[in-house]
Amino acid sequence: MRKSRLHVPILVALLFSASPALAQTENEPQSAEALLARIERLEKELDELKASVAESTQNRVASEETSEEFVQRLESVEKLAATGIKGTYSGAPSDAKWHLAGYADVGAVGGDMPGENSFVTGKFNPGFHFQFKDNILFESELEFSTSADGETEIELEYSQFDIILNDYVTLVAGKYLSPIGQFQERLHPSWINKIQGAPAGFGHDGIQPASDTGIQLRGAVPLGTTRLAYSLALGNGPRTTAEGGVALEGMGSDDNGNKSVGGRIGYFPLPYLELGGSYLNARVDGYRDAMSAGVITPFGPQSALYELWGVDAAYTKGPVTARFEYLNSTRGELFSVTDDEPLGTILPEMNMDAWYGQISYRLSGIGDSEKIQKLEPVIRFGQFRISGNDILEEENEQDRLNLGLNYWLSPTIVTKAGLEWRDYKAPGSENETRYQFQIAYGF
Repeated sequence: MRKSRLHVPILVALLFSASPALAQTENEPQSAEALLARIERLEKELDELKASVAESTQNRVASEETSEEFVQRLESVEKLAATGIKGTYSGAPSDAKWHLAGYADVGAVGGDMPGENSFVTGKFNPGFHFQFKDNILFESELEFSTSADGETEIELEYSQFDIILNDYVTLVAGKYLSPIGQFQERLHPSWINKIQGAPAGFGHDGIQPASDTGIQLRGAVPLGTTRLAYSLALGNGPRTTAEGGVALEGMGSDDNGNKSVGGRIGYFPLPYLELGGSYLNARVDGYRDAMSAGVITPFGPQSALYELWGVDAAYTKGPVTARFEYLNSTRGELFSVTDDEPLGTILPEMNMDAWYGQISYRLSGIGDSEKIQKLEPVIRFGQFRISGNDILEEENEQDRLNLGLNYWLSPTIVTKAGLEWRDYKAPGSENETRYQFQIAYGF
């Protein structure tokens, strides 16, 4: 049908090109040679028109093939986006995809604390994601930072396989961010954290576990019009530090064979409100100085029970975000050998608890000024308490108040300016007032 339609203009063109010759034949007699020449010319023009039509048809077919390839690519990209992995597309459908994400920040800190006011390079945390089909994902994050002495420090924040068993269960294996509480797993990246630095007790060397190495089962299940999120974890667990504290980092091996068992349950009574509860149970051995190991006969318990529990809540609706977290931990008494106590000593039972509350308000609906609408004031207050360890109590027990004002250059780029007041509780400890500036970029 398309071919016959293409021949219509050809016939019309031939008729119009032949009509002068016919008129001339009727009015003026022509020689046989002239008529033959005219016929040959018309046949040549017809051949040229046929060739032009054939070329047009080929171009149309090629265009249709190109369109089909484009549609296939578009469908592949849409499928790729639906998986949540915005990877580099190779130009052809593939079972394997990868994605680079992460965050970085720089800033400045100062105030009346010991030491000079400083510019800080902050951190560079690239995250790598490799996905095979729709059921296996490997993800890992590195942290590059600069020490006070100018040395470059590299840490493996997490490195894990996520195996999607079904719509409600994902198996996680490797070193993962701890699911206990909310801050470490969800809020610690600097472009997400609305205040420079972690709340008291929720950063490294605090009460909240940063990571663990082991396996998890996690996911979410519907409950009528709401849903329940869960994570159940089995890991190598914490260790005792030389200061008598508890190291809650993802260890590459288990020093006592007693695995930590814990997890978190989050309930969403409303789409914008989550209520959560966490628990962790483990056993820790006493600290042993490498030079004294096996020499001193313990005269106290060689392992102790470590328990941690907590509750949290998050409200995120419109321009308002409010959060609350509380954690409480207990470690039993323990025998320890250090350089300061070469004959060994009994560490008494240690208790720690920490909490913070935070609220922020984005001025997106106020006034007509675009600059004002990008502002976000935030306030956070928290406390960290320790008993049973004089060293940690003197260094860390405090009340902390933060006031900040953020300016969002884009949905993932934020500049922060803030004030922080630290009220230390140990006798003789001096309080601190800090000012902080930071620019953070999530990519």
